[in-house]
Amino acid sequence: MSLRVERLDRQSLAGFSCGNDELDEWLALHATPATGHGIRTYLLINAAERVVGYFSLAPHLLRRGEAPRRLTRGASGNIPAVLLAKFALDTTLHGQGLGTELLVRALETILGAAREVGGRVIVVDAIDAAARSFYERHDFQPLPGAPHRLVMKMSTAARALNIDWP
Repeated sequence: MSLRVERLDRQSLAGFSCGNDELDEWLALHATPATGHGIRTYLLINAAERVVGYFSLAPHLLRRGEAPRRLTRGASGNIPAVLLAKFALDTTLHGQGLGTELLVRALETILGAAREVGGRVIVVDAIDAAARSFYERHDFQPLPGAPHRLVMKMSTAARALNIDWP
């Protein structure tokens, strides 16, 4: 299956459905305006030029007090991060392993940005228990006291993707 990722611009978002009304509505109504507020959305597009997935990224600061000790070593204040703010795959592609492919693309995008502007961790807020399980299978760790907020060190993502990291 031929899939490519490109940044949201003027593509048609019609017909996208991931099975979660909140994520579908966010893409249709809020993704474009959110670009002006620092959130970048990337679309997964198939050979028929249809949007079949997306992820949104935002700069973030993880509060030192909410992070486990292994993440705060050497940090003097809050920890610079990238928030994987939204993540969804069209229902027509569920169960084909493409969620993992979309996550890999998101992590590659995050690492590319962090290489330029910095960042120490990737943060994601799992929308439900199934999403939490998905992220945990891909080496994200829940924060103490916040089971649906998960983190991964940039270096862990780089190692998993076999990308040289600073």
